[in-house]
Amino acid sequence: MTSGLRKAHKYIWLLLIVIVPAIMFFSIKDIAILESSNKKEKDYSFTESSLKKDFENHLIKVAFYENNIEIILKTTLKNSSSIVYAVDAKGNKQYIIGQLTSAGIYNFKSNNIPKNIVIFDGIKDVLITKTDF
Repeated sequence: MTSGLRKAHKYIWLLLIVIVPAIMFFSIKDIAILESSNKKEKDYSFTESSLKKDFENHLIKVAFYENNIEIILKTTLKNSSSIVYAVDAKGNKQYIIGQLTSAGIYNFKSNNIPKNIVIFDGIKDVLITKTDF
């Protein structure tokens, strides 16, 4: 490598050290999912009976409680960006409840009980599953 190439190589890498983290920051700053809602948490106190009938299919088991929604994801999904949405009676998405990543138990805080929920992949625009109450 010549002196000019070494100098250009040094400046390009220094520039990339600054630009790459900035790009990463601006790409994730507008994600509307709260960090605490998508973590697996076990500090919720549940009542014995749920407010709505539980739902179960081959992928998930859902239980609605007073201020919480418990989702048990039976297997890891093939879609990496699986987001849980609350759905109204007409089937329109109302708001984001949380995000599912791997198999396990997820507890999400909710002020009101949604009519139904859907798990949707926003990147591929694919409906993964939905509840039918």
